[in-house]
Amino acid sequence: MRFFLFSQVILYCQLPNLRGETNTMIEQEQVRFFQQNGYLKYGPVLNMDEVEELRDGLDRVIQIELNGGDNSEPEFEFGHDLRNQNPSGRVITQFVNMWKREPAYERLLHHPTISGVLCALLNTSQVRLWHDQIISKPPGDNDHFRFHQDFYFWPLDRPEIVTCWLALDDATIDSGCMHVISASHADPRFGPEGHKEELRAKEANEITESERDKISKQPASFGIPVEIKAGECMFHHCLNFHATPPNVTENQRRAHIMIFMAKGTRVNLSQSGGHVLVPGFEVGDGEELVGKGFPASDPKLWDNWYQDVR
Repeated sequence: MRFFLFSQVILYCQLPNLRGETNTMIEQEQVRFFQQNGYLKYGPVLNMDEVEELRDGLDRVIQIELNGGDNSEPEFEFGHDLRNQNPSGRVITQFVNMWKREPAYERLLHHPTISGVLCALLNTSQVRLWHDQIISKPPGDNDHFRFHQDFYFWPLDRPEIVTCWLALDDATIDSGCMHVISASHADPRFGPEGHKEELRAKEANEITESERDKISKQPASFGIPVEIKAGECMFHHCLNFHATPPNVTENQRRAHIMIFMAKGTRVNLSQSGGHVLVPGFEVGDGEELVGKGFPASDPKLWDNWYQDVR
């Protein structure tokens, strides 16, 4: 795992905000906080008109699924709950790769602030999407998403991956906001080598329950809540333990999650080689993961999107 300290340079990145004004994107102290804690509560990146555009796009996709579904891509079926909780039998809790289905979500991949912050946090000249997803906690949802680390679910070779968690509704403790365990991304017990040792010890029957297992049993309140408003985002490292509690309110809690890789990230099929996105890989094991299914974030596309892309 690499950690980057910027002892001299203050990372002031002058990029246009959503009104075309110049704003300061990220400072050295924010990068240092992320390095030390594995997460960063960033703040506003979208205005409410843009949030509404994303909500409308989600509503259109939900209607497609309620009317039989679009299974043109393998990942489009992932995360649908078939417990007959509505007349169609489909409860929508998760959608993978919304960027393939709605133009507003594809445009969002190129948001200058999101792209720039990610490049700073990962100390890379370019970030590339691994995948995005909508996670929905409807009103009264009792599901508790337990503490976990994302990295080991993915067929990728290095933990140089950061998630941007963007709220489409206000995310509070009661509605199921993100909870994180500070600095867990830097604990060697939970890094790649520690993970290999844990698997070896379990296979040899030396342990029956690891520290990771114990953490996964903790309620979300064990961690630090990160409450954010609609249009705001937070970032977390792929090795950071995170969880969300149930939504006990009468309000929606929808979040759009974009997971970006540092330039040079390669395929590692020895880890989660059965992932739903693997059939779409255009490169082989050990090669850099590039291709049309994993677009690079290009801030130049943001302002001209509707004129030049659609």
